[in-house]
Amino acid sequence: MKRPGLGKTGRPIEVLCNHFMVTYSGSQDVCHYDVSISDGGSAPGGNDGIANKNLCRTIMMKLHQVYASEFGGKRFAYDGEKSLFTPGPLKFQTQEFTVLLDETTINKSNPADDDTTKRRRVASRSREFKVKIEYAATVKMTAIGAILSGQKNDRAQDALRVLDIVLKQHSASKGYLLLKENYFSTVFGVADIGEGVQTCRGYHASFRPSISGLSLNLDIATTTIIKASKVVDFIKERFQPANPSCIDWDKVKRVLKGVKVVTPHTQIVHRIIGFSDLPSSEQRFTKKKVDTSGQVVETELTIQQYYEMQYGMTLQFPNLPCIAAGRAKKPTYIPVELCEILPGQRYTKALSSAQRQKMIDQARQGPDERRSAVQKAMDASDYASNDIIKDFGVRIDPRMRKVPARLLDAPALIFGESRQETPRGGRWNLNNKSMARAATISSWAVLSFDGRMPPHAVENIARDLCRVCSVKGMTMDAPGTILCEPRQNQRLPPAERVQLIMQELKSQLKDPPQFMLCILPERKTSPLYGPLKKLLQTKLAVVTQCIAPPRQVKDQYLTNVALKINVKVGGYNSLLALEKSAKLPKISSVPTVIFGLDVSHGPPGFSDSPSIAAVVASQEWPYFSRYSVRMRAQSRKVEMIAGLYDESGGMIVELLKDFYGTCNKLPGQTDRRPKQIIIFRDGVSESQFEQVLRDEYLAFKKAFKQIDTSGDYNPRITLIVVQKRHHTRFFPPTGNQNVQPGTIVDAHLCHPRDYDFYLCAHAGLIGTTRPTHYHVLVDENNFTVDELQELTHALCYTYARSTTAVSTVTPIAYAHLAATHARNFLDSEGGSETSSMTGRSERSTPIHLPELHPAMKSKMFYC
Repeated sequence: MKRPGLGKTGRPIEVLCNHFMVTYSGSQDVCHYDVSISDGGSAPGGNDGIANKNLCRTIMMKLHQVYASEFGGKRFAYDGEKSLFTPGPLKFQTQEFTVLLDETTINKSNPADDDTTKRRRVASRSREFKVKIEYAATVKMTAIGAILSGQKNDRAQDALRVLDIVLKQHSASKGYLLLKENYFSTVFGVADIGEGVQTCRGYHASFRPSISGLSLNLDIATTTIIKASKVVDFIKERFQPANPSCIDWDKVKRVLKGVKVVTPHTQIVHRIIGFSDLPSSEQRFTKKKVDTSGQVVETELTIQQYYEMQYGMTLQFPNLPCIAAGRAKKPTYIPVELCEILPGQRYTKALSSAQRQKMIDQARQGPDERRSAVQKAMDASDYASNDIIKDFGVRIDPRMRKVPARLLDAPALIFGESRQETPRGGRWNLNNKSMARAATISSWAVLSFDGRMPPHAVENIARDLCRVCSVKGMTMDAPGTILCEPRQNQRLPPAERVQLIMQELKSQLKDPPQFMLCILPERKTSPLYGPLKKLLQTKLAVVTQCIAPPRQVKDQYLTNVALKINVKVGGYNSLLALEKSAKLPKISSVPTVIFGLDVSHGPPGFSDSPSIAAVVASQEWPYFSRYSVRMRAQSRKVEMIAGLYDESGGMIVELLKDFYGTCNKLPGQTDRRPKQIIIFRDGVSESQFEQVLRDEYLAFKKAFKQIDTSGDYNPRITLIVVQKRHHTRFFPPTGNQNVQPGTIVDAHLCHPRDYDFYLCAHAGLIGTTRPTHYHVLVDENNFTVDELQELTHALCYTYARSTTAVSTVTPIAYAHLAATHARNFLDSEGGSETSSMTGRSERSTPIHLPELHPAMKSKMFYC
């Protein structure tokens, strides 16, 4: 959607950003060539068997060195696969080249080689590759100038991709680890996060079109690498076996498969494909040797015997298996203790919770530290002096951009007894205030699974929670029962423990309670959490709140718990003042529903974990503080939501029907159907915008027709994509503070044509504030720019679990919570764990989430 204009409300300010101005004329076309690389023994075509991008880059760098004259002095940018770009045409349309690489870089050796002399010959032998370069197309770089002038140009993305590949070529020449537009190197710093894994610093760099011209977005990035060490040392640190016989070699294989190692005595590189079934002292192979008479003599040896005879090596751990390298059908076996992990290899397996926390702590940087790190990365990049970048006509200003911004006022909030307050610094408190609509809890129970907490301590928590809830306006009687799990049950499987305590609860209460407080030893990592939530929300329709209280339970802690409970059982903690006023008549006088859509993908390292789609929709118009939810499992890593519409209904129809039952009619109105739909969609990239419009936007239109087959019902839609995973950061021009809550940028830095803006609604207390990037794809409601930005900002103040503004609109935060909550249902069945253990890439049957109890669908149980 084309930008309708710029916002005007708010106080004008200036901010620094991690974008650098780029001078680029775009007058010279770039030629695109297809590259095919194959082994010398086969005809070029399709990079036969050479999927390793690093090897392909090494081959192409060698080719340019050897055949520089064939390129007429031109440098090229190569993407590591099949595309090569040059500034202007080469002297040929199609040409084949032969490239020889030293064998030591390509992993060729065999323990059956005759002797040390032959092994030295292998190390110095070369391997031949055939490279075919063929003209494919001309990229019109003037498309960049067209889009910068505000024109719509479908070729601009291709032209920008060329410039990104130019940066990638420059980083490859410096030996960096490349990951899309992220470049890592140990020279930027590494740090241990435990279990044989390290974080590695680097930076992200990509070109972005903006209103004021082309800019380079450069930000600090962090990835994980496997620690360069001896393989046996890695196994000790990662698995911490009591003795070698305790090692689970299947687990070791899953972690180390694909990792490159080097044997110091030969300096030959190998890639691990597995481990031998037998230890070095028992694993045998047939050694062939030609004697003086020309006859082939075969000798059967163990790996241990071979290394003793060939190298005079006495193995320290002959009882350990060998590393298997090379081809699966005929592997090369090497004693584990002789292999060392090469540095700079990315670690892609799932991290433990302790590793994740250490990584987060190490990656966190305050605004001044991050700004300094960005500038240092810019200086270290050598972009200003690099010949490849210059050849493509790019000039980059090494100074950070300063851009205009505005500071929006915080929206006023309403609490109990119509008390109104305007938050300061994105925060407020509940001191001397009651909840806007305090709930009544007439029956509830307490279940304690924490064997360390004595019964009297559990009773104290229940009593104090009643008191705190009462202070905040809630009506909460004493619990009907308090159950502490018997100590003998604590060694049983989690699902069985939950069933047993529920049976005991049923024997003590005639009917299921309205609410249940569950005390766990640890909340986020407790194996009880999934089975407990699944049973209570799919079978019993009981709202629950799980807590893992600290040793000293203070009123502030219980107040935060009360906020969640009140919302889950139907209350409001606070309301936006604009919900009770006509400040935004387009939503306060016209029935409106706000949707939040999100898809949660399985964690890294779990190849078979499905994606979870969650859709929330506001209820009880004209308020926008309560949201019903629908959740579905879908194919792994699929971003488009499959269950929005189907012939039997789908999530949209179900949520709209929920809305009818809660919508407050204005005087004279008879129709409860919403006339306006506002959709916030999280998690899609710019390349997927067209797919969102084609699939999800049209799913809403189909749902409207299903609701009213006459075709008369067609509410207006505003569709906004919400992006949090981007690399733009803002900094105040002076000081070491984050930008203030309410900072909004929609000029200079934003897209020259498309309708987008950046908003920092929250107070960044730790690290550097990440603005949320909003893209307006459709606005049939014709909101003014200020109306849409003010509404978006206000919706960051309605998150019921907190007394602070949040970084993104609340419907998106709730959809994310619901998707994460639904994954607990699968984890309680062992879904993710099974996936990780089996290593399968696809399930034979689709996964379905357990169906929520009908009474739960309109409750905010996920909050």
